[in-house]
Amino acid sequence: MPEPRLRESARGDKQSTASGPVRFPIRILTVGTAPTGPNSRGGMAAVTQLLIEDNDPRFHIRSVSTYVDDSLPVWLWTGISGMLKASALLLAGVVDVLHVHFSLRGSVVRKSLPLFVARMLGIPTIIHCHSSHFFTWFDGLPAPLRRAVRAALRADYVVLLGESHMVASSARLGFEVSKARLLYNPVVMPRDAPPPRTRRPLSAVSLGRLGTNKGSYDLVRAIGLLPNDIRADLRITLAGDGEVDQVREFVRAEALDDTIDVVGWVGPADRDRLLAESAIFVLPSYSEGLPMSVLEAMANGVVPVTTPVGAIPEVVTDGVNGLLVKPGEPAQLAAALQALIVDTKLRDRLAAAAYARAGKFDVARWRDALHDVWLAAASQPRTVSPRWPFAGFRRSDAAILRRP
Repeated sequence: MPEPRLRESARGDKQSTASGPVRFPIRILTVGTAPTGPNSRGGMAAVTQLLIEDNDPRFHIRSVSTYVDDSLPVWLWTGISGMLKASALLLAGVVDVLHVHFSLRGSVVRKSLPLFVARMLGIPTIIHCHSSHFFTWFDGLPAPLRRAVRAALRADYVVLLGESHMVASSARLGFEVSKARLLYNPVVMPRDAPPPRTRRPLSAVSLGRLGTNKGSYDLVRAIGLLPNDIRADLRITLAGDGEVDQVREFVRAEALDDTIDVVGWVGPADRDRLLAESAIFVLPSYSEGLPMSVLEAMANGVVPVTTPVGAIPEVVTDGVNGLLVKPGEPAQLAAALQALIVDTKLRDRLAAAAYARAGKFDVARWRDALHDVWLAAASQPRTVSPRWPFAGFRRSDAAILRRP
């Protein structure tokens, strides 16, 4: 088969892929949660932060935020202005690939306009699902709204956090499995393997949005089930936003203030300090995608005690690199914690295996896999829909939008 001819471009290097010619740098527009900051927290924010820090010269990455965790006026303004800005950039002809990140409810609505504009222009699209709650939410919608969501999220590629989401997503959104790409969340690995934790009492930590879904109350109950002498050898910190005051009050009601410290949300520096000090990480969630916090704990040599939900079992193997317990079972959780507190050899073995496993999710590997998806999308032939709704729009009219 003859090699495809490369189109001339003033934008730089040219390269052929298996699908077709690609011009560099490829201009990527990512749309989603704002990067990590005081008003942007959690896994999606961390992924956005890693995206904009990508310095591969083959890609020019521009990020538009459509969500911040702030007051209602700021939240609304960010969502509406982000939708419009992303759509304007697409219309201005400065985007080669649109990559949107979504979870559920308003997140889907905020991405619908940029996705629509991209499809009308023939710009390749990628949707990236970050929430396991999406499926439950989707199934609870009336049939007309399910059809609307399915239409809004039509894309050339679908990025999922775990194999467990493949069939579920395909059945609901109606895309071919061949369009799906598996991309586990990434983690930044420390330069050196962390040393075993030997300080007594042992430190444990739970990171994430406090509340019922994350198993925060189950964790408090589990601590209360530990024998007094075992509990005396443990100090655990619960850090995160959400139901901070309610969880703190529950700890007081259970008279566990001497063991459990509820500190609320912490920034990256304090998070890293907590992980460096802790021997055990606990996240007894009822539903998850693939929590960044689990990977961060494992990368720091902290033994994860968590639940087999979402893509977690694809990362944590019970008794090999962590311990898995059923959601909503404080007694099981207490037994797992007690085993780690009393058995130093078990704890050290699982910690070493957790660190080794986390290396498979290093951010460099993640970026390589993500770049493959971007390259595949960019190499597709662009076909403009005949239902072009912006025929009167001239790209020269939006020259101001070409600025980074």
